Amino acid sequence: MLQGVQIGFIGYGRFGAALAALMDERGYPWRAWDPGADVPEAHAATNVDDLVTRANLIVIAVPVSAFETVLHDLRPRLSARHRVMDVGSVKQGPCRLMDEILGADISHVGCHPLFGPLSIARAEPLRAVLCPSEQHAETARLVRSLFESLGCEVREQEPGHHDRYMALTHAMAFFIARGLLDLGVDKDLHWAPPSFAALASSIAAVRSDAGHLFNAIQLENPYAAATRQGLIEALTLIDQRLSKTSDPGTASTEMDIPDFGQSIPALKEVREHIDELDKELIALLQRRSELSARAGHAKRAGGAHVLDPGREAELMRQRGEWAEQNGLPADVVQDIFRQILAMSRRAQG
Repeated sequence: MLQGVQIGFIGYGRFGAALAALMDERGYPWRAWDPGADVPEAHAATNVDDLVTRANLIVIAVPVSAFETVLHDLRPRLSARHRVMDVGSVKQGPCRLMDEILGADISHVGCHPLFGPLSIARAEPLRAVLCPSEQHAETARLVRSLFESLGCEVREQEPGHHDRYMALTHAMAFFIARGLLDLGVDKDLHWAPPSFAALASSIAAVRSDAGHLFNAIQLENPYAAATRQGLIEALTLIDQRLSKTSDPGTASTEMDIPDFGQSIPALKEVREHIDELDKELIALLQRRSELSARAGHAKRAGGAHVLDPGREAELMRQRGEWAEQNGLPADVVQDIFRQILAMSRRAQG
């Protein structure tokens, strides 16, 4: 935890609240101002002036479309002791505005946390991109340390490079997912094949995120429109080629998806799959440990006992039932979960 950092959130929507909760878990003092949201009483600022007086790191967590107005309103209230960071999903515009409005006098850095409430709740790996201002390298170092203290992997990028990459990845994932939703893909994806898993995750993200996020990554990113058009043209070309194929058995090999590997013996292939599954299991155990630590924090904050033998007994019974339902020996799976629970107790402190 960094010492002396007093965090003030302008904006307490879904992402602002989720990031504030992460800060709270790590012991960072914070306050928030958002006239349209219910901020917890212990953390609520009475107005912007109150927030700025009590904070030295201002986090602007508002829709990209409102960023310029908020920044102009904030500027007269800031002094040299303040640092400003934004957390928007587009960086060229906000970074330019901070350079123009805050300039050399008020330290600032552009940030894009590559996570949201859904990924935080799932304890998925946290990553953040920083777009430092040439005038304020020290603030970039401070904010990097802040994110790293939250458990984030951090990378620095130039704002234009960030937006081009996000247009190709973030914006296109949401664009495709939105199209599938409009096509009629419903919530029950239990019988979807494994190849659909990544798309299902994108659909869940589009459903859970606020509408302004979809609009921001499509309309505020200067590269998104051209990337969408390129995708539409590529899909149209594929559709045209498929439409010309009357006999699937004689389809041109130009439509085959490239095979970047070589034929391998069956045993080697199985072992490689096992290795990948084991990596996934370890990653899931890490996520479970993180969630256990959060549960311990919530118990202590609520005055409850950290250890809960009744909950553990019910958990063991239920896991045994789940094992039998999937054709696995209940006693063996329960033995595994005894070790997992021991790890969880250690994480909860």
